[in-house]
This record gives sequence, structure tokens and C-alpha cells, in this order.
Amino acid sequence: MRVRVEGVAALGEGQARTFAYTQDGELREGFVLRLGGRLRAYRNRCPHLGVDLDMGTGEFYSARLGRIYCRTHGATFEPATGVCDAGPCLGLGLERFDVIEEGADAVVEVGGDSA
Repeated sequence: MRVRVEGVAALGEGQARTFAYTQDGELREGFVLRLGGRLRAYRNRCPHLGVDLDMGTGEFYSARLGRIYCRTHGATFEPATGVCDAGPCLGLGLERFDVIEEGADAVVEVGGDSA
């Protein structure tokens, strides 16, 4: 399933935009992040506790750490791969999605049943 995320062209370095999608009958959330001029997309869920990474703030990236991070327990994730490199979920990874930029928007490919 493809999800269109509007207005990502306006995202600055390290900024993200969240989006909703349905998978297995459950409403879920993902995010698109701009880093190094590229877009990356992940599910907003920590592999350790299954909680939202951002705790509703819309902030996923720490420029100081150079990492995506979980606000609940401080786990950090390598932005290019989503693999946890520090914290209680060491070695586990975020669910990663394919994403392409289409004009001012992004199109994210997620497994699911409806947007």
C-alpha cells in the first residue's frame, strides 16, 4: 500500500513528518525524516517496548547524537538503516519503508490494508 505524505519538500535537515496507515486492521503511525538531503521512512515504534519513539512530539532525530532516538528510554538508531546502536534494543531495528519524493510530497510504501 502507498501512503502520500504531503508537504515534505518543506522539511529541513533532521525534521520529520508523521503519517497514519492501517495494517492488519490496526491504525499505525510512521514518519518521514530528511537527512543528508534524502528522505527516510520508518514506523513510529520502538522495537524494545513497542511505544512511539517521539511520545507525540514529532521529533525523532538528535543532531547532537546524529541519531534517531527513543524518548522513552534513550535508545539510538542509525538513521540510514534504523538499527539500534545503543540502548536496551541493541541490534534490533526499526521497521523501514521505501520512500520516494514526488514533487512537494513523499510516497511511502507500507504493508497494510488501507490508508
